[in-house]
Amino acid sequence: MKKQSFWPVLGLALFLSLHSCTPPESTVPAPKSITDAVFASGYTERENNYTVSAKVDGIILTLPVVEGDSVRTDALIAVVENDVQNNQLADARAVYQDAQSKAAPNSPQLQSLQTQIDQAQQQLAFDRENFQRYRSLWEKKSVAQLEFEKAELQFQSAQNNLRSLEQQYRETQDQLQLNLERSRVQVSTQRSLLRDYELRTEASGRVIQVFKKQGELARRGEALAQIASGDYLIRLFISEDDITKVNLGQSVAVQLNTYPNRNFPARVSKIYPAFDEAEQSYIVEARFEEQPAKMFSGTQLQANIKTGNRKNVLVIPTEYLSRGNVVQLESGEEKQIETGSKNQEWTEVVSGITQRDVLLKPQ
Repeated sequence: MKKQSFWPVLGLALFLSLHSCTPPESTVPAPKSITDAVFASGYTERENNYTVSAKVDGIILTLPVVEGDSVRTDALIAVVENDVQNNQLADARAVYQDAQSKAAPNSPQLQSLQTQIDQAQQQLAFDRENFQRYRSLWEKKSVAQLEFEKAELQFQSAQNNLRSLEQQYRETQDQLQLNLERSRVQVSTQRSLLRDYELRTEASGRVIQVFKKQGELARRGEALAQIASGDYLIRLFISEDDITKVNLGQSVAVQLNTYPNRNFPARVSKIYPAFDEAEQSYIVEARFEEQPAKMFSGTQLQANIKTGNRKNVLVIPTEYLSRGNVVQLESGEEKQIETGSKNQEWTEVVSGITQRDVLLKPQ
C-alpha cells in the first residue's frame, strides 16, 4: 500500500517542478503614436422625423397605411369614429341654410316689412298732398285752423311711420345677416373639428412605424404612426466627462449593429447645447461620409469620435495592469502608476515607470 500511494505524490511534485521552471512573460514600456477618441453609443434616425398623433378620442375606423409606405403631404393616415361630429356638422349646415333663406331679399320676414314700407309710402304721399291742399286753403282763410292742423299732424305721423318701418327693415336685415355669418362660422368650426377625426401627414416621407390597428381605441395625443424622410443621421450620447473634448467636424468611426465587422466614416455635424435629462447624456449628431446600401431607422451603434493624435506616448499592454493601476516589476516589486488613455490593448503611462523598467505579466 505504501508503494501505491508514493507514485501519485511523486508525479505531482514532478509537475509542480516543471511548471515552476516556465519563466513569466515580461515587457517594457514603449513609445507609441496613439489616437485619442471619445466613445459613444447611439442610433440612426432620418433627418426629418415626426409622429402623427390622435387629436380626439375614438375608435379607429380606417388605417390605410403600413410600415414602408411612401406618403405625400396631407396624405390620409387614419380616420377616427366621428358620428357625433358628423351630426353636429349636419345640424350646423341646416341652421346656416335657414339663415341664408331668412337673409335673402325675398325672405318672408323682409318681404312683409317691405310691403308695410310700400303701404307707408303710399299713405305718406296721400297725406302730403292732403296737407298741402289744407295749407293752401288755410292761407286763404277758407278752412278752419283746426282742420289744417289735423292734416298737418296726419302728414307728420305718416312721415314718422315710414322712417320707423325703414329703420326696422335695416335692423332686421342686419340681424339676419349677423345670424347668417354666425351660422357660417359655426359650419366652418364644425368642419375644422371634423378634420381632427381625419389624421393626415404634415410632410411627405416614408412610414417608419404604425402603432395602432384598425378597430382599436385611440386616445387624444396618442401616436398612431411615425413618418420620416431625408438623410440618415447618427445620434450619439456623450458623457459629461467627455463632452468638452468633442468639436464640430471631428471624424467618427461608426460600427452599426447591422454591420458588426465594419466601420463607417462620419463627421460631427451638430452638438446640442443642453444636457438631455431623459437620456442623462449630452447629444451629438454626426453625418455619414460613407454609409451601407441598406439603412434602417433606429439601428443601434457604437462610435469613436477622434479627438486628436499624439506621438511618442509611453504605453504598456493593458493586460499587464492590475487593479488599482498597479504593475509588477521584474524585481518583484509592485508599483502604482498614473495612467491616461486606455483601451483593451494599450494603456497610456503618465508617470510611475520608465522605458528602462521591465514588467511582469500578472499571473
